[in-house]
Amino acid sequence: MNGTIVAINRQLGAVVAETQDHKCVVLGTIGRITADIGDVLRGDWSEMGNKVIDNVTQGTQMQMVLQAVDITRNEAIGRVTII
Repeated sequence: MNGTIVAINRQLGAVVAETQDHKCVVLGTIGRITADIGDVLRGDWSEMGNKVIDNVTQGTQMQMVLQAVDITRNEAIGRVTII
């Protein structure tokens, strides 16, 4: 399933992507995030855990961890925000 990046926290290594059905996923990584807001990601959002995610926009792949799925945009952004 595809999702569009709506938030990035580079310090935490976290990305929020919103799917076509307006639900969000939270992805984390230990590596450097080279993606940008608006990039389209393709991945299997059915199970938590390690995933290879395709960045369709940039034509690259990232090793990421699916941390949350099917949550609202506000909840997802709250999970990747440092207060």
